[in-house]
Amino acid sequence: MRPEPSDLTLLLETERRLILTGDWSGLQSLAPRKAALLDRLPPGAPLPPLATALARNQALLAAAIDGLRDALGRRAALEAARRGLATYDPSGLRAALAAPSPRYERKA
Repeated sequence: MRPEPSDLTLLLETERRLILTGDWSGLQSLAPRKAALLDRLPPGAPLPPLATALARNQALLAAAIDGLRDALGRRAALEAARRGLATYDPSGLRAALAAPSPRYERKA
């Protein structure tokens, strides 16, 4: 039985909603069904609407991955700043300036 393009269209719309809401576990559970439907498509079938939806979802996933990379980079920069400043002394050797300690101790 060949899948109907509408089945794939609905699945790709569901995938889009999951990407936009950040439901990564939902995306993971959707992947086998998507692969099965795509595998059952006839070779060379002209499916421009599906190609458009696939490209849109791919762009959304790429943007999400870029956002995660940026967040990880920002977090690493904040951690490095918390440890202190790395700079160079007058002779050109690397020197570290410690971050100032807090003025008071926080207790839980």
